[in-house]
Amino acid sequence: MTLPTDWIPFGRGVRAVATHPCGLIAVAKPDGILSHPNPGETAEKGTILIGGNYSLEEEAFHVRDGQGGIRRVYLLNRLDSPTSGVLLLSLDVGVADVVRKLFARSQVSKQYVALIRGRGLRTPRGTWQDQLSKSKGPGGGVRSETGAGAPAVTVYQWQRAAGGTLPLSLIRLEPRTGRTHQLRVQTAAHGHPILGDRTYGDFEFNKAVGTARGFKRLFLHAESTRLSFDWQGAKVEFQAVAPMPEEFTEALASDDDETPGKGPKAPRRDAGTPISPRLRIRL
Repeated sequence: MTLPTDWIPFGRGVRAVATHPCGLIAVAKPDGILSHPNPGETAEKGTILIGGNYSLEEEAFHVRDGQGGIRRVYLLNRLDSPTSGVLLLSLDVGVADVVRKLFARSQVSKQYVALIRGRGLRTPRGTWQDQLSKSKGPGGGVRSETGAGAPAVTVYQWQRAAGGTLPLSLIRLEPRTGRTHQLRVQTAAHGHPILGDRTYGDFEFNKAVGTARGFKRLFLHAESTRLSFDWQGAKVEFQAVAPMPEEFTEALASDDDETPGKGPKAPRRDAGTPISPRLRIRL
């Protein structure tokens, strides 16, 4: 049974990817879309996950249902605006409470993919265990740093290096805890910042590999979410997948002037300046 979602005014590019009769909805959020409005700030139309009034106390959007009523759409987890991927919603307050508790107890399986600096890792698969603390950053935003604070645990697995000579790799990340900016901070702390990260990343790396190739996003994507729980005497098994965005594939493609068997590659219109040989070599 498919749960109708056409009455929900999703933001630009947001789409439902899985639903469950209990009221669970998984959506794929593009980069640049806010999970919810920031208090005291005015956002451009279409840049918030769902259009409508948002209650910080209820953590829910109040949406007209098309039948003269108002329904609540509960937000169950969040992604930073630059991060794309799976987000969970609920139309049922009881389900929302259960799933939020699963997130709080780290009982929801989340898989991310990221493009990071470097063509390899010393250990292709392992676990990062750090202590992260939060502080106020420039402009009143929140920043995290390693060294003290709450434990942050992430299982990582290197997937492959970019084609050609770009100092870039695809990595899979599974956070076992849910600290603020956890994946962005840990990748950077372990020497492999995420491409396009303007807060914790490598500015030279971003400019040479990202800007020069015409990429303007943070290359972090929540690819899948999986959870299970008991609800009204039945077991709910729920999984949602948001495929890796095309920009990731493009960034991983060969940067050589020619592709074997296909002749010279057509130049990108937004190719910008060439990648520095020094950056290629040092990583």
